[in-house]
Parts: sequence; C-alpha cells; structure tokens
Amino acid sequence: MGQTKVQEKENLTLEQERFIRMEANGFSTPEIIWDIWQMKEADDPKKYHNFECKLSRWRKHPKYVECWKDEVRKYDFSDYTKARKTLRKSMDNDDKWLAMQSAVNVMNTAGKRIFGADENTVTVHISGMPEIGSPDGESGND
Repeated sequence: MGQTKVQEKENLTLEQERFIRMEANGFSTPEIIWDIWQMKEADDPKKYHNFECKLSRWRKHPKYVECWKDEVRKYDFSDYTKARKTLRKSMDNDDKWLAMQSAVNVMNTAGKRIFGADENTVTVHISGMPEIGSPDGESGND
C-alpha cells in the first residue's frame, strides 16, 4: 500500500525510456522537457516545475539504472573499437602520445564494462602458525 506509482509499474513507458536515454547522453533537464513536452520554463513556470518533479520521480524507477547503463554501454562498444584503431595507428607514429593515452584510457574503462571486471581480490592463506591466544607456558609474572 505504501508504494509509489513509479514502483508499482514494472516496465518503463516510452516517455520514461526516452528521458533516461537522453539523460545518459548528457542532455540537460530543460532540453529533455522541451524534447518530450515542448515546454520552456518561461511558458508556464508551475507546469514546468511539475515536469521537473515528474523527471525526479522517474529517476527512482526500479529500471532507471538498467536503462541508463544499457544506453551508455551502446557507446562503449563503438568507443572501444575506435580506441583500438587509434592505439594501433599511434603505435606506428611517435608524435601521437595524447591520442594513444586517450585510447588506452577508453580501452581500460570500456573494456571492464564490456568484458566484465576480472577478479581483483587477493586471498592470502597463512599456515603453520600457532593459534592466537594466551601462551601455554608460565606468564612470567612471579
């Protein structure tokens, strides 16, 4: 009973998905509101504020993050391919240090998202040590 309307709806509407994908691509709130509702703040400040509130609620939708990541991931594949091409070209040309650095950075970050992060944890096992606690002998407090 205490759930909001956003949480009750499992699937995103077309408007919600459009908003999320625009936000993932760096569009500003005024640009998004204009694109979806053709409204500027100067047109009707109260109605504009209501649209801002609606966008805020949409950000809390359970599928917001999933949709946002899906949009960003689309570009990771093309960026990764472009970075690899740049890296290959700059390996043959010494004066393209900045291009190579950019390519390496994109490959590292996009590669982790595309191929998944490798296991980065290290486990150390120590054996042959005595159990932690008081020594078995006398304490030396004579």
